[in-house]
Amino acid sequence: MALSEIIIDAMGGDNAPLEIIKGAAQACLESSSLFCVFVGDRNRIKPIIKAENIPQGRWRIVHASEVIEMDDHPKEAVNEKIDASINVAARMIRDHIGDALVSAGSTGATVLACAKNIPRLPGIERGVLAAVFPASKSQRTDSGVSIMLDVGATLHCTVNQLISFAIMGIHYAKNILSVDNPRVGLLNIGEEETKGHDVLVDTNKTLRNMSDFNFIGNIEGKDIMRGIADVIVTEGLTGNIVLKGMEGMAEMAMQTGKRIWKKSMLSKMGIIMLAPVLKKLKKRLDYSEYGGAPILGFEKLIIKAHGRSNAKAIKNAILLAEKSARSKLTTQMEASIKNFYLKMFEDKKPEKNGDTPEKPDRKE
Repeated sequence: MALSEIIIDAMGGDNAPLEIIKGAAQACLESSSLFCVFVGDRNRIKPIIKAENIPQGRWRIVHASEVIEMDDHPKEAVNEKIDASINVAARMIRDHIGDALVSAGSTGATVLACAKNIPRLPGIERGVLAAVFPASKSQRTDSGVSIMLDVGATLHCTVNQLISFAIMGIHYAKNILSVDNPRVGLLNIGEEETKGHDVLVDTNKTLRNMSDFNFIGNIEGKDIMRGIADVIVTEGLTGNIVLKGMEGMAEMAMQTGKRIWKKSMLSKMGIIMLAPVLKKLKKRLDYSEYGGAPILGFEKLIIKAHGRSNAKAIKNAILLAEKSARSKLTTQMEASIKNFYLKMFEDKKPEKNGDTPEKPDRKE
């Protein structure tokens, strides 16, 4: 079996490079078809690789002399630190070295470095930052996870961009989340087709006319965690607010549990009795279980791991990247965009005489 070559930004993240390399070592133990390319300071990386006993023939190092720190201004850092590990890694992907890229560094810097260096799929206007999170199982066949996109890369989107996000989300749900017929929901302020601003109304109408899509219509904020949609499409501004709100609620729940534990012996006994259930809940809410946030729309998949990622989270991010490479995720996205998405908008172009078809009246 051919090895999948995953480019790893070894210097990105709060715990780099130690936890990054530990995670890679764990991933190599679980996958015999993985080859790791570590990008970063060779003098710091190599001793850790040796200490973690990553087998020879399963890794190599590409030196990068600079690091973009978490408190650096993303745009300035990407432009000024040419030899930063994430810039070097992105250029390698651009030059067709490696099958996917994993980084736990600054989200802004990672997105900008990829946008600057890696070609987008034909027809894709903007790359999209997605998030995979746990959701309720409304049916026995549900996967128990949903993907929401965008969550911060493009604050305000066009109809074309939102449609392309839906297409990429569907392929991710099919290939990575193992959902046979993903249900697509458009995040809005109400379920009615006429709710929201013009872009959301037009997107709803376009999605409804796409017969190959399992579009369930608009969904509201209360529906996000209910699991009624496998793919949730939204603008980056809204998506980022939702994601940060969910993170805040999870942290508050953990802090509340700790306060209750300290309150009394009776509280401790109650929590001990609930321990098996709480353990399952913690696992469901643990970001490290999901590897990271996929950045879609480029020729290769980029996995953006959490900045606080430990070895377990990095391991899952790397295995996720390898799975996407083996499933030829981006190739399938490109085919759908070419054969369906681009053709759809080609058919909507005005007549050759320059007349633009009148827009039908919309019921307010």
